[in-house]
Formats: sequence, structure tokens, C-alpha cells
Amino acid sequence: MRPFPIAPIYHIISRLGLRVGHEPRDGQPAIAWETGTWVTSRQAAPLPHDAINLQCVDISKSKVERTWEEVAGYPLAVDPLTTAGRLVAKPEENARHGGRILSGPLKRRRKGWVYERLVDCLVDGQICTMRLMTAGGHLAVAYEKFRPEPQWFGGTRLAIPRTPDQLFSAQEQGLLRRFAAAMHLDYGEMDVLRDQSTGLIYVVDANRTPTRPPGLAEKDWASVYDLQAEAFKALLQPWGLA
Repeated sequence: MRPFPIAPIYHIISRLGLRVGHEPRDGQPAIAWETGTWVTSRQAAPLPHDAINLQCVDISKSKVERTWEEVAGYPLAVDPLTTAGRLVAKPEENARHGGRILSGPLKRRRKGWVYERLVDCLVDGQICTMRLMTAGGHLAVAYEKFRPEPQWFGGTRLAIPRTPDQLFSAQEQGLLRRFAAAMHLDYGEMDVLRDQSTGLIYVVDANRTPTRPPGLAEKDWASVYDLQAEAFKALLQPWGLA
């Protein structure tokens, strides 16, 4: 696919003197841009072997859950048939926006859905989530996002740019880099929640085709894209463009 102009990648590459082409060519940087959950071998076939995100073929919720537990050592997923109390049910596929809060234990699992702990991320009566941009192993910029309770799964009113150091410890940043590497996410963004009772972070989504977050003030666009472009340079080194 070709990225939509609203995608940050457009602003990133324009700052680096590049543009979006019509077809991939050997000797030029390419990116596996697919908004779906899975990338098939047929979709990947036209791309050069060194295309960015070429190995990031699965960003399903269950893949994120498994990878997070392997890397972090503690789970996001729960068993809905034995878990008592509130839990989150979400569609397996990317960008479905169908999350809901249920009360367990449930009588049965729903096909095509995953079940996760409800991370307590309420801060001063607002649901606080974080989104972190990564490129070539670098954590470039983060957003702290707020929306009113009980809008757990949408309706961001405010997105504030932050440095990774403002939101995550050095140990947590190392963990987030390892997660991105395990997902083969060369470029993209991760949605991160922090549990207020334990202080633990959880990655709940990985996005290889990010768009500008709702609620980000226009005055912040230039500085945010400048930071992202600087980080993206690491991915262009194989082509001598960094």
C-alpha cells in the first residue's frame, strides 16, 4: 500500500529529502506499508529483501500479548474463564476499535477476540495512555494522551508530546526497545499503559502504519516530526542516506 498523506511518514521523509514512490525499486529505501493485521507472502513478494518492516508480518493482539509476556516476563493476557472481576475483551485484528470491559469469569471465549487485564491507568479522573514512536531501535518521541472516563477505548481529547525520559525509566526504555525488536517493528508506534497500583507498564498495541494522534496541537507538529525524522535516519544508513 501507499501511505496516506496524513501519516507521519510523509512528514518524516519530506524532511529527509525523500518522497513516496509508485513502486519499490532495488537500491532505494522501501517500507512494507500495510494497514491490515497480517502481511502475506504474496503482499511482501514485490518488496526488496531489505525493506523496512518487512519482517513485521503480524501485529495481532495475541501476537502483542505473547511477545510482551516473553520480553517483559509478566502477562497482559488473562484467562476469561477463570478471571474474576473486570477484564478487557478486544478484537484480534488491528484497528477494529471494538474493545469492551466485561466482568469475569465468562462462560465461553468469543472466536476472534482476545482477553486482557484491565490496566488501571486513571490519573486525576482521566484515562491516561502513552504512545511511543520507535525507529531503528531508537525511541524518538512519546505522547501522553488523556480522555475522560469511561471512554477507555477512544475519544482522546489531549495528546502532549513528551521525551521518552519523561515517561519511562532507563530500564523500561530498554524493555520497550527489546519488545519492538522482537516484533520486528523497525518503524512504528507502541501503545503503552502504566498500572497505577503496581507501576508496571504494558504494551497493548503495536502499529506499523501510525497516524498523527488526535488531540495533538498544531503548534507541536513541526517539533514532533523533526524528532521523528532524526530517529528515522538510522533506518536509511544501508542506502547511504543518513
